Amino acid sequence: MTKLKELLDWVGVNRSALVRGLVRQGSPRLRELRAGALAGETLRARAQGAFIRWLESGWLRVQTGRAGMIRLSLHYLPISHSQIGSIAFGDLESSVQEAMVRHLPRGAVMYDIGANIGFFSLLGARLAGPEPGHVYAFEPAPENAQAIRVNADRNEFTNITVIAKAVGETRRRVRLQLVDDAAWSRLEGYGAHPLTEDVLEVDQVAIDELLAADELRPPALVKIDVEGAELAVLEGMRETIAAHRPAIVCELHGTNREFVAAMDAIGYRVINLDGPGPVDEPDAGSYALALPAGNPGD
Repeated sequence: MTKLKELLDWVGVNRSALVRGLVRQGSPRLRELRAGALAGETLRARAQGAFIRWLESGWLRVQTGRAGMIRLSLHYLPISHSQIGSIAFGDLESSVQEAMVRHLPRGAVMYDIGANIGFFSLLGARLAGPEPGHVYAFEPAPENAQAIRVNADRNEFTNITVIAKAVGETRRRVRLQLVDDAAWSRLEGYGAHPLTEDVLEVDQVAIDELLAADELRPPALVKIDVEGAELAVLEGMRETIAAHRPAIVCELHGTNREFVAAMDAIGYRVINLDGPGPVDEPDAGSYALALPAGNPGD
């Protein structure tokens, strides 16, 4: 492994450039390649496996964009990860990134609910700046939560607090499906995932309860990506929204009409981040920005 690293360093190749080249093959091909290389017995498979293990022992540097130069551990972001390409090039959910730029001022607080490996938590920490700027990253999958801690430390972001719990309408125990691609892990109550590898019991919390107990500071921006549980998250933070009127960026999973209705009921307007059409139309996109009355930004 050391000789391979020395050879690659000598020819001027780094992991980030290699990843950007590999992802052009597409996620299905990379999943197949990685599985075959790590399990194979042929000389070629063993060589490929050694290369992948070397690659995933280092760091990926985001190439450009709002998160440019941020580094993420490839240990938690394997080449088979469905989002590695967009992360590597810096264009992951670009409309969400731009909404964060407009609605997370310097010194403000962000809740990243369903933080995965922490790409948006890291970007939020950069945008909010050091204390009093802060990001609370909620992530129930243990390996993902650890990835956020590792990535925050590597980037010297001391303004991220990881809360390794699910978020919903109330405090209770829930069952979390761990999918082989960590981006798709979700609570069991929101449909079975065919690639589930394990199911864990985890703690669920409600934002209103945490804020009432002074365990959080009030948010300026809430980002929600919880694979179908978004309405339960909103139910558990009704008082927080009423008192502090944060901007809300939400990925919707077939809950478009319900989300728009819930936002309308509390005086929020909803903007489609995927296009010009209304969010509650059948062919609307998945990403929405909800803003309280008096907030002109979109």
